[in-house]
Amino acid sequence: MTEVHKLSCHCGDIELEVSYALGRLLECNCSSCARSGFLHWKVPVEAVRLLTQKRRLSVYLWRDVDGGHHFCPTCGTAVFRTGYRDRISVNARCLVGVDVFTLDVERWDGRSEMPPGPTM
Repeated sequence: MTEVHKLSCHCGDIELEVSYALGRLLECNCSSCARSGFLHWKVPVEAVRLLTQKRRLSVYLWRDVDGGHHFCPTCGTAVFRTGYRDRISVNARCLVGVDVFTLDVERWDGRSEMPPGPTM
């Protein structure tokens, strides 16, 4: 049986559904995640359905042309990240009705293990 989870930004302007079992979550300490508090839940692309219009999202492109940090331009909440080929990383902190303190979270040392981004 597939689980369906609803996610939204803080103000509710951006909503999506994920049809996938809630599983492995990663907390990362890279320069971006450390600042935003993004909690990664990587799911297959086909498991994610955007419920609001795509044009309502803003995107911050940093390392790649195909990957970005998608966030709400109204409240600033980072909702999901692309650029992982066949996966999307959704922000588990945006799960509606789920207390993330009750979930199993692994830590990943992105600060040390990710190659540095562009310097200019």
